[in-house]
Amino acid sequence: VVLSFLKNTELITYRNFYYFFKDLNASAETVNVFESDAVSYPTAEEQSFALYRQGLAVAGNESVTIFTATGRQTVSRTIQYRDPVAEGAGRYLLVYEMGGTQYSLYNSYTQIFTGKSDYPIYGAAVSDAGMYALISRSEEYRSVVSLYNSNFRLINRYSKNGYVTDVAINEKGNLLAIPAVGVTDGRFRTTLTFHEPYAEDAGRTVEIGQSIPLSCVFTANGRLTLLCNDGLSFVSDRGETEQYGFAGRQIVGASLTDAGAAVALKTASSSGGEEMLVFDGNGKRIGVWTCIASPQSIDRAGNTVFYKTRNGVARLDLESGAQRMLACNTEHRSLLAVNESEFLLCSPQKAEYVHFS
Repeated sequence: VVLSFLKNTELITYRNFYYFFKDLNASAETVNVFESDAVSYPTAEEQSFALYRQGLAVAGNESVTIFTATGRQTVSRTIQYRDPVAEGAGRYLLVYEMGGTQYSLYNSYTQIFTGKSDYPIYGAAVSDAGMYALISRSEEYRSVVSLYNSNFRLINRYSKNGYVTDVAINEKGNLLAIPAVGVTDGRFRTTLTFHEPYAEDAGRTVEIGQSIPLSCVFTANGRLTLLCNDGLSFVSDRGETEQYGFAGRQIVGASLTDAGAAVALKTASSSGGEEMLVFDGNGKRIGVWTCIASPQSIDRAGNTVFYKTRNGVARLDLESGAQRMLACNTEHRSLLAVNESEFLLCSPQKAEYVHFS
């Protein structure tokens, strides 16, 4: 602790100490039920919702609002973002302007940093350790990933000739994964590159195949889950890869978390319907279930998968395989799984907290 203070004397100010203890107090609220059944926030033409420290973060065109795990509002800051996107993990909440150059970071109590990129931002990721990455472009390259440390300082840039569709940082912040897609001989070609943040080498590249990468995330055991338009790839940092193809079926919804992946697919049968495929963090398939209603979106929490339907929210218990439907209004609402028995439905005006008893 003493060495840390001596190395970072420029960060030791009264204001930083004040914010540190306020943030510590807010993040300590880890109860699993809101004090009320709903929380309200300013409406906006464009909104993005994210779970942050077991609470809720709402990013709108003109404001960012953060609620703690008990539903207490701790942040309400004014912004001017045309298309805001919220990414919450660990130390920080990152809000950026999709297609714009502005971004900002928050803790549980206040806005702590605002930044601007040289080119429009098309994606981002933030790690539990506070490191974050922004996807943009440059005059020479189709995609550039800029990596920053927890003190908001640029530590590396990765330039790609292909199009980077997502980026992932592991929990410790010591490994970065960048999927990129290009066209070779009239066919898509996807590569996945692992980088160590402070290393100057080209990283380890893994060939994925003729797919279009959609999203990726590191699981709790350190493997990367990569969702493509035609299948899932599970890749270790040494390049060991296991793949599962979708056999031409269409993706209805997907949820990638540190526990594994859940993907809803249109079945190939003439009778229609959807199947839910679920994998653990090692890429092992847990099971396949026929959905009891058509999913519009899905979200996974531990051993539970929630999926929003036209007339309610269904819950799939991965241990028993049982599915149950809870009738509720889901129109123009976003689904967020809080834990294995509770979820949030976020409308433009408020978020309703629901316990699936």
